[in-house]
Amino acid sequence: MDIQLHRLDLLQCGALQPGTLEVLPVGKKKQQKIAVGDDTGILQVFYLKKGEVQYEWKSPPLGREISSVVMQMAKDKIFVGCGQSIHGFTRKGKEFVKIKTNLTETINHLFVEENMIWTGGEYILNIYDNCKDFGFVMIKDRINDLTCAPIYPGEILSTVVACQDKCLRVFQGEKAFHEFAVEGSATAIGFHGLNPVDNPTHHVGDPVQMIYGTEQGVVGLCSLDAKSMRRTGGLSDRQNRPGAGSSRRARVCCLHTADISKSGALDLLVGRDDGTLELWGLGDAALAAQRLDQAPTPLWETCLQESIRSLGSGHVTGGDFVEVVLATYGGKVLAFTPSSAAKDPTGTQMAQQEEKAEAGTSLMTRMVKGHKSSDLEQAEIKQERARRFQALEQEVARLKAETDKARKDYQNLSSEQIAMQTTTKVSHRFGLTSEEACYILTIESQAAIELIALRADVEVDLLDHSGTSAILSRSRGDPQNPLLAYYRMQEEGSRFQIRLRTVEGLSGTLSAFVVPATQPKTAHLISVSIKPLALHEKTPDVSPDIPMNELRLSGPFTVTDMHSWLAQCVNELPSRPTDDEMVICYRSTFVGTQLYGRYSKGTAIFRSDSITTISVLKDIISKEATGKKIQVSMNVDVKEETFAHFLELVHPKLNYQHALTQQVRMVEPLREVQLQEGETKFLHPELQSVLDQASDIQQQFELQPQKLAFLHNMVISAYRHKWRLRGYQSVDHRIKDLQKLLESYNLESVSAFFSESID
Repeated sequence: MDIQLHRLDLLQCGALQPGTLEVLPVGKKKQQKIAVGDDTGILQVFYLKKGEVQYEWKSPPLGREISSVVMQMAKDKIFVGCGQSIHGFTRKGKEFVKIKTNLTETINHLFVEENMIWTGGEYILNIYDNCKDFGFVMIKDRINDLTCAPIYPGEILSTVVACQDKCLRVFQGEKAFHEFAVEGSATAIGFHGLNPVDNPTHHVGDPVQMIYGTEQGVVGLCSLDAKSMRRTGGLSDRQNRPGAGSSRRARVCCLHTADISKSGALDLLVGRDDGTLELWGLGDAALAAQRLDQAPTPLWETCLQESIRSLGSGHVTGGDFVEVVLATYGGKVLAFTPSSAAKDPTGTQMAQQEEKAEAGTSLMTRMVKGHKSSDLEQAEIKQERARRFQALEQEVARLKAETDKARKDYQNLSSEQIAMQTTTKVSHRFGLTSEEACYILTIESQAAIELIALRADVEVDLLDHSGTSAILSRSRGDPQNPLLAYYRMQEEGSRFQIRLRTVEGLSGTLSAFVVPATQPKTAHLISVSIKPLALHEKTPDVSPDIPMNELRLSGPFTVTDMHSWLAQCVNELPSRPTDDEMVICYRSTFVGTQLYGRYSKGTAIFRSDSITTISVLKDIISKEATGKKIQVSMNVDVKEETFAHFLELVHPKLNYQHALTQQVRMVEPLREVQLQEGETKFLHPELQSVLDQASDIQQQFELQPQKLAFLHNMVISAYRHKWRLRGYQSVDHRIKDLQKLLESYNLESVSAFFSESID
């Protein structure tokens, strides 16, 4: 069953944080109101009346950007997280409470039930009872989302936390009960249906059905109770697009369930980081009410070109439909409704729909159904539409006048002073995608992006870009700035993604200068740190049956010291150690080598089947320890069998890339033969295959032209580190021979070269 949803633009406000929109419960009228808080610090409640937005009330500026908006469970009060403060408002707009907490972290997540308040910052979960401290928990990794439900018997609700370290955690007060591993960093959680707090048929101890989303695009459902937590189904992270093949879905930002399709069963709404909004049908109502173990059916999808910050549903237009309500990064509040009345840009049909709900069949409905309307009725509709068009034209003229005045005032000011800042917000996300073994730099602006300039003091390979169409221009770099490039946008867009790959073993900074298409012209600087082991991702454990080199350290260092030193090497470490003895497990997304580490006060041990990884750790830790004047004893055990294992891991990539390079070299000569001879049946089948697939071969090579050199450098680096850790400071006389072997690549020859002595 496919449905059609029509977009309805409700409001344009300031830039929005995740979880800052709430559809208020039904009041005296069936039509529901919407609360939204933006980065200007203003909370506003509005509703739609006769196709036009009407404001119920607005709060005064709260002093900081609003980071969370929630409804008190089973009550009519709105709570707002703003910096380190919590504000409570009645539905009429009266501020009845303000709590100034002693937190150092921003309150990113809120949950309120009766007199209990749960807050989530970066790493700390706090609980308040009657505005007083009740408890707190230091979470092992960053908190991405938080909610509460009656899972365990007790005085308070249980807390469910979505964490960056690929886990969902359940707490009863300050005590941890469940730790459930999911497919990636958990970024969003919600309930399959109503929150059990609002469900009168739910009893403490009954299974709670929850949905979650991950950084990798997976959506899953898990069932949890006091005894266990298990996954019961979900959506694939893959999608198939016509002409584009299979690709991974974008990061999940928010989740919601509601009966949008009027099927009698809950539908699943998924909002993603790339602006994609998906509607999935969950099948039979009785089955879907319990679990998500059948394949959901895609019903509808659209892309908004900017990340979706919040999702909800309700009766917001005055019709009989349950409509989707969402907020985007740039401050757009939108509704998607099955009602075709939303297609009228003036809102006249929407007003007629509302009149129908209040007083029977409307004029527009009678016209649509074919009833004979009087000339007077038609004239009324035409007059109303003309009035609305005129009102829109007047508003556009007013906004244009305000813009011209602001531009003139700025020009007068800029003749004497230099512009130092702009109100346009620009944010970014820099994350590793393990499938492609590369980083994705996502840049999002409140206004359209005009230009992005890149600079890096370390080697960076730009792979491709997506989002807005753009032209890439490169400049010749120098030793201090190996990467100098810029993207000039060809069309208007506020979101841009750049895929890039770093060279392991090197550290530095990537700077992006983002110029929005606004006045005055100002550049926003984005700086991201590139770490020596940047292509390593966290894993639950390592394989026990592979050969590993070993690095042992001892000295008067603390677990915090070692943790901070490791944070200079790898990503995904929490900001501070969470135990007296820490264990880390990583895997190289590019090659597949592994890293295991265990450290505590005074001792540390690291194992890896990559000698380069061991050497990088040794160098970084030695440098950091020397800077703090801590004497650390180091012992390296180099296992000869790890090199054969490493070369076997690299072999498939090297073999494929060499074959691709050879095929690219043959394409033009073969095309010349085809042009001269006209017939190519006499060619060897392998050459004929190259000719038939010439376009695909060239396209594949153009995507990653530096990949072969990247692989060669990786093997050469491993060879250098092998002998350096054995006391040989220079092996340059052997590198030329290794380069020749790599150019005419053969696994056995390279393995034999690694085994040879250099004495």
